[in-house]
Parts: sequence; structure tokens; C-alpha cells
Amino acid sequence: MKKRLFFNSIYIKFTLIFLGIWWFLNSLTFGVIMLIMRNSVFTELTVDRQEFYNEFQRIRLATGLTFQLSAVIGTIIILLTVRKIIKPIKLISEASKEVAKGNFDTHVMIKSKDEIGQLASDFNLMAKELKSIDHIHKDFVSNVSHEFKTPITSIRGFAKLIRNGQLSDEQLQEYSDIIVNESERLSLLSTNLLKLSELDSKSIREQATVFSLDEQLRSCILILEADWMEKNIRLDINLEKIIYIGNEHLLQQVWLNLIQNALKFSNQNGSLRVNLYRSEDIIRVDIADNGKGISEEDKERIFDRFYKADKSRSKEGNGLGLAIVKKIIELSNGKIYFNSELGKGSIFTVELPMVKK
Repeated sequence: MKKRLFFNSIYIKFTLIFLGIWWFLNSLTFGVIMLIMRNSVFTELTVDRQEFYNEFQRIRLATGLTFQLSAVIGTIIILLTVRKIIKPIKLISEASKEVAKGNFDTHVMIKSKDEIGQLASDFNLMAKELKSIDHIHKDFVSNVSHEFKTPITSIRGFAKLIRNGQLSDEQLQEYSDIIVNESERLSLLSTNLLKLSELDSKSIREQATVFSLDEQLRSCILILEADWMEKNIRLDINLEKIIYIGNEHLLQQVWLNLIQNALKFSNQNGSLRVNLYRSEDIIRVDIADNGKGISEEDKERIFDRFYKADKSRSKEGNGLGLAIVKKIIELSNGKIYFNSELGKGSIFTVELPMVKK
């Protein structure tokens, strides 16, 4: 077992390889020199054999000492060189153990430009990405816990009041409505979490169908008629006739979410513009409102899960809508972006590639 562990060390392997090569070359050189000198002295020279034999012995001794000195110095150099080669690998190994323990602040300081340096650079990038993912994970768990805890606490509190039986009919109706609303909020949150989980592990092409994109947008606008009628929103609809191949059900969620958001943040007697048009091989959908707009601070996180730009509407929605929208668009090989200015409204643009049959 110890022998196996001994030879599993890359340091030992490098050392044995280099020493083997070094000793082999030195031995070969020494042997060749001895062979040449022996043949030259005893076959070609005609002077006194004893004198040349003595000279041969001195040369052989000098050559042997030189060989041994060279071997010792070479061995030391090889050991130091191998140690220098192995050192950054050991640093990366130790850093990997720290990352395995959850310490994502680990950073390897290796400045070489060779393969080891590239490995260290990739390791540092990995640690940075893992730290970011860990932060997102913790933030996600915290947000999920908060989003579930709030309505559950509300339901429990009002249910206790109803159970006491000391409420007027008006209070009973009010508290019952609150419980129903909070229950629906929990149901919507669970549905959206399941949807995100499903989207994270599926391909949208699996359920692709052929459908009319312009008719789908018209249908979504009609579904939300109560919302735009309530605010007396003026509609500006321009839809080019386009047949699209994709997941009809998921894309409907995109339009419903974007249009509903536009209506939610629109002012009373405001306007809603929905455009659908084709530009070369790209389908573009613009959904614009003239509402309150999005602040610079919120723009960077608008697609983050559980993030709510309007804190005053914390009980409306759960901050998952735009995250679902972005995921569906990405699965459709498209992209989504927006322009917004405070007090002037926002315009969300979805770009989808034309999919060939």
C-alpha cells in the first residue's frame, strides 16, 4: 500500500523520470569515453605502454570524478526544478480543498504564462463563479422563505381571529377575503417556482407547434381586457401577420406577463402600445407603456428572481414573472431587453429567430 502511494506522487514520478534520463545519458557518455580511450591507448599508440596505462588511469579517475560530481549537481538541479514545477500544482490542490469546504474566496497567486498558469487562472474563475452561484442560491432560499412565510403568517393570524368567533359579519367577510387572497398568492408562488424548475431542465423545442403569433398577441390583450378597461388605457396595436414555430403555451405566458406588467405600471388614462413585425430573419415584439418607468438602480436586477422594482407593491406578485419570461425567451433562442426612463414609461422588446419547418 505504501509503495503504491509512493509512486502515486507526481513529484516522485517527475523526479524518477528526470533522474533516470540524467543518469542514463551520463553513464552512456562515460562508457563511450572509456571505450574510445581504451582503444586509442592500447591499439594506436606505440610509446611505452606502462606510461600510457598510468595516464589512462588518471584520465579515467578524473572522468569518473567529473561524472559523479556532474551527477550530484544534476540531481540537485533536477530536484529543485521538479519542486518548482510541482509547487503551483500543490497550491491549486490546497485551494481546491478550501473550495470544497465552501470557502469561495480562495485565490491562487500564480503568474506564469504556461499551462499551469492557465490552470490557475481557470481555477480562480471557477471559484469566482461558484461564489456568485452560492450567493444567488442563498438569496434564492432566503427569498423563497420570506415569500412563503409572509402569507402563511397572515393566514394563521386571521384564521385564529375567525376561530375565536368574536367578529362581526363585516369583519368575518374581510378576514375571509384576506385568507383567500393570501392562499391564492401561495398557490401562484408554488406554481411559478415549479415552472422555473421545469424551465431550468427542459428544451422548448420539444413541444414546438405552428401557430399565428399575431393572433396569440390579440388573444392575450383580450384576456387582460378588464385590466386595461379599469384604467381606461388607450391601445395602439400594430401586428404583422406572422406564422411561428415554437411552444405556444409558454410564449403566451411571456406576452401575458409583459402586457400585464405594462398595464400595472401605467397611469390612469395612459396608453399601451404593442407592435409585432419581422426584420429579416428576426421577429420583434415591442410592448410599451407611458407609466412610471424603471429607476437606474432597478434596471440591473429587473430580471432577477424575486426582485420587485416597486416596493410599494410588495404584495402584488412575487418577483418571478420577468425571470420566467427571460428563461422562456432564452429557451426559444431569443433575447429580451428594455429601455425605460423614470416618469416616461418603459418599452420591452422581445426578439425571436424565425424557425424553419
